[in-house]
Amino acid sequence: MSMLRNGFVGLFLASVAIADDATAGARLTFTKDVQPILQENCLICHRHGGDQIAGMVAPMSLDGYEEVRPWAKAMAKVVAARQMPPWDASDASNGVFANERRLSEDQIATIVRWVESGASRGNPVDAPAPKVFEDKGGWVIGQPDLIVRLDKPYFVKDDIADDQPDLTITITKEMLPEPRWIQAIECKPDSEVVHHIVGMATAPPYEGRPQEQFSAGSIAAGEDPIMYPPEFGNLLRAGTKIHLSMHYHKEVGPGTGVWDQSAVGFKFHPKDAVIKYNVHRGGIANASFEIPPHQPDWKIGAGEIFAKDTLILALHPHMHFRGKSMVYTAYYPDGTTELLLDVNRYEYEWQTNYIYKQPKLIPAGTRIDVMTVYDNSAAAKEKYPVIDIEKPVRFGAPSTDEMMIPFLDYAELDAESANKFRATGTTGD
Repeated sequence: MSMLRNGFVGLFLASVAIADDATAGARLTFTKDVQPILQENCLICHRHGGDQIAGMVAPMSLDGYEEVRPWAKAMAKVVAARQMPPWDASDASNGVFANERRLSEDQIATIVRWVESGASRGNPVDAPAPKVFEDKGGWVIGQPDLIVRLDKPYFVKDDIADDQPDLTITITKEMLPEPRWIQAIECKPDSEVVHHIVGMATAPPYEGRPQEQFSAGSIAAGEDPIMYPPEFGNLLRAGTKIHLSMHYHKEVGPGTGVWDQSAVGFKFHPKDAVIKYNVHRGGIANASFEIPPHQPDWKIGAGEIFAKDTLILALHPHMHFRGKSMVYTAYYPDGTTELLLDVNRYEYEWQTNYIYKQPKLIPAGTRIDVMTVYDNSAAAKEKYPVIDIEKPVRFGAPSTDEMMIPFLDYAELDAESANKFRATGTTGD
C-alpha cells in the first residue's frame, strides 16, 4: 500500500541536503548520538524490508549516515512536530502500552540539535553495532502457524470506487486438523485497493463448548495486529466461518479493476498452554448522532457499565476523516476516576490499536465513558477535500460519513481470578 501519514510526505519532499561546513568540535554526531536513537525507534519500519504496519510502507531507509543525511532537515521537522514516530496519544499514557512509539524530549532535542549543528557523521568507531531484525516474512506477528485466504478471489470492478462486500473464509479440517488456541491474528491485504478489513469468526459447538463468536482480526491504516498474553485467547476449530467485512477503494476507469484474495494469519499458543479466558471485542459505540455543517469541535459521547470484573487487553479508537480526538475515562465504584487513554491528535491515516503492557483490571460496576470530538469545518475540508462540510454528517460506512466506535479487547474474570490479579498482577498460579 502507498498510504502515508498525513503531512509526512510533504515535509520530506521539501527537504534539502544539510551543509556540513562547520568544525566537528563539540557538535553532536550521527554515529555517537543519533544513530542509536534511530536504531531503537525508527528502523523497525525505516529499513530495507522493514515492518509494514497494516501495509503502510516507510518511504525511505534510515539505516546509516548516507541514507539519513539527505532527509536530515525533514526528519528534524517531523520529530519536533511529534508526527514521527506515529503515536497519537497524549503523554498521560507514557509507558502504559506495549506498542508505544514515542521519542523522549531528550531524543527529539538531540536530533534537532544534530541537524542545526551541521548533521556531521562523526567517527565510525562510535557507531553502534548493526541492529539485526528477525525475518518475519512480511508479517508483523511473525510467520503465522496458519494462513487462510478468502474462499474465492473477489474482483473489484472498473466502475467501482468504493466497494464494501461481506466475504467469507471457511476453516476446513484439512487446514486445521485439531483445534488450537489463538495467540495472535493479522489480516493481510492481497491488493493495494484494500482500505480496511474487519473480521468476525463464528465457531461451531465443540466438545461441550457452545457456538462462539470472536474477533478474527482487523486491519486499517496503521493498525497493529491483535496479540494476546498468556492464558488469553480464542479456540479456533474446523468448521469455523470467518466473516470479513471488506472495504475496497480505488480510482474508477477502464482497466482499473483488481482481483483480491486477502488472507488472515494466525499464530497459536503452545499446545500445552493453559488458556483460561476467552477474549471478546466490543465497542462503546454511538450511532445516533448528527454533526452539523461548519462545526470545528463537535462533541459526541457514549458510555458503558461493566457488570463483571474485566481485564482490558487493548483499546482501539475508530473514527473517519473528521475525527479529531477520543478520550476513554473510567469511573470506578469507589468514586475515583482514571484517564485510560487520551488520543488528542487522532489521525485517520494511522489508527492505532493501543495494546496494554499489562492487562487493565476494571472492577465490576465501573463505567467507561468515551468522549470524541469531530471537525466538520473548512480546516477539515482542506485536509480531506472529498468531504462535504455543507451538510450534516451521520453514522455510515463510507469514510466521508462518520463513525464513533471506541473498540476494546477484553476478558471477563471470575471472582477468584480477579482477586488474584489485584494481589499479584496476574491470574496465573
